[in-house]
Amino acid sequence: MVEIKFFNESDGQEFKMTHPKAPRVLDDIRAWAEHNGFEHVSFWRDPADEHKFWVQLGEDRLNYWIHDSTFTEGKHETVEMQMDYARGAQRRSAAGYSKFDR
Repeated sequence: MVEIKFFNESDGQEFKMTHPKAPRVLDDIRAWAEHNGFEHVSFWRDPADEHKFWVQLGEDRLNYWIHDSTFTEGKHETVEMQMDYARGAQRRSAAGYSKFDR
């Protein structure tokens, strides 16, 4: 079973994504993670911009973020594409290209 967690980057505290439209998005993220072999997916709320959630796939914290409206507006139709982009960022980082991404 895929574990999806949300954290505040400022203090490391975990919180629950309780918005009423989020469950469908979370289900799609869970299905994507299972299909792509990730047991853990985490989202870290940016301390400078609370609307940004930085993505972590497994142990890899990425230089890729998803806007909170994905969850609050239930944008399940775009989340698979966003997670594919996150996986691409993970691959770029593993290949040593992450230093060029900023």
